[in-house]
Amino acid sequence: MIKQTTVGTGRKRVFGIVVCGVIALFLFGLAGHMAVGAVGRLGLVGQELTMRVTDCEASAPVTTSRGGGHPDLDCKGFVDPAQDPGGGTRRITVTGFSSAPVSGAPVKVAKEPWGSWVPVDQGDWNRLGRALSPLIPLAFAGLFATAPVAAYRRWKNARRLPEGASA
Repeated sequence: MIKQTTVGTGRKRVFGIVVCGVIALFLFGLAGHMAVGAVGRLGLVGQELTMRVTDCEASAPVTTSRGGGHPDLDCKGFVDPAQDPGGGTRRITVTGFSSAPVSGAPVKVAKEPWGSWVPVDQGDWNRLGRALSPLIPLAFAGLFATAPVAAYRRWKNARRLPEGASA
């Protein structure tokens, strides 16, 4: 007779709860990161300036594995002289342009909380999408957090039962 060894269902359950908890923590962190990034991209905090673009270069591959491409552009330019106490000689690099802006045209940029300059979203739909985007990982984090929270509550309530009682 062959002896079969199986992992107890209790260990599998604990492993599943831990995995759900780790995924939930990751998704909560992602939602926080997206929210802080959205604050910069919407120009709500930080230093918002107008700059005049002088040149741009692609910082990511132009083609993707599927053949299409959306290059991520880094553009350099000078801060608008009206906003710069140095008389418009301050040069900054802005990352995250999806398309090349018109050379010499004023572009609104803002500083993200972690220090990089990014273009401010202009269209209403872009701003709405950027503002609501952290809600997607937040919703999934709530789903994944239900298992660890329920397990903790079961464990806490099981400790309160009187001796010899069953749940």
